[in-house]
Amino acid sequence: MKELPAVTRYRWETIEPECPQPGVIRQTVHGERQTLVRYRYAPGAVFPTHAHPEEQVTVVLRGRLALQVDGSEIVCEPGDVVVIRSAVPHGASVVGDEEVETLNMFVPRRERAP
Repeated sequence: MKELPAVTRYRWETIEPECPQPGVIRQTVHGERQTLVRYRYAPGAVFPTHAHPEEQVTVVLRGRLALQVDGSEIVCEPGDVVVIRSAVPHGASVVGDEEVETLNMFVPRRERAP
């Protein structure tokens, strides 16, 4: 892995977006040992159930998001922070007609995303 400089500054508008699911936009920043992802979900968007080896911390910035975690559903609103353990099945769907924005931290650094 390439060594990173002591400080790197990013701006979301300069980070290439990708669309992992219909209505879902993802932008990713990698640190040496962690990954930060900004997700924007259009109304009606769904991120199917999946699991990954990284622990995930999700912060809801805008909108309402229903998280399906290990068979239960949690409806999250702006200001909510959710920690999902490594390898736990989870998915997400937008609640209502407002765009949802989240920041998700993955530790250790994510090498592959669903």
